[in-house]
Amino acid sequence: MADFVIRAASPLPARACFDHLVDWDAHSAAIPFTKLQYEGAPRVGQRFVARTGWGRLGFDDIMVVDELRPPAGNEPGDTPGLVAITKHGRLVGGTVGWTVSPTATGSDVTWTQHLVITWLPRWMDPLVGAIGKRAYGMGLRRLVT
Repeated sequence: MADFVIRAASPLPARACFDHLVDWDAHSAAIPFTKLQYEGAPRVGQRFVARTGWGRLGFDDIMVVDELRPPAGNEPGDTPGLVAITKHGRLVGGTVGWTVSPTATGSDVTWTQHLVITWLPRWMDPLVGAIGKRAYGMGLRRLVT
């Protein structure tokens, strides 16, 4: 189990940043070799699949939205937005969540991930965490700018 936290500043107001982070099409555009498949607007209980791969090689990362609460406003001190997701795939499990907090210049995002690659031995968790933090960090920065 690899745990990591990524922090990113965004020039977007908190609500706009939050809306962009729950725009699953934006994730497909920001994350190389990955396309999200979903139905309807983001909501608690929504199931979606991130298909990652190249050509016929790839895997499905099956996820369910457990919590989805937009920020209360765009002013510093307003209640942050929150998203919590559980991964239910055969190859990838764990949880992912993020908060979007308003700041004087936009918003701050804190992305927390508990990543389980089911077929890898646990002694590889530090490597999985380092790679995951870098890969998800690049995607997150694309999403929030």
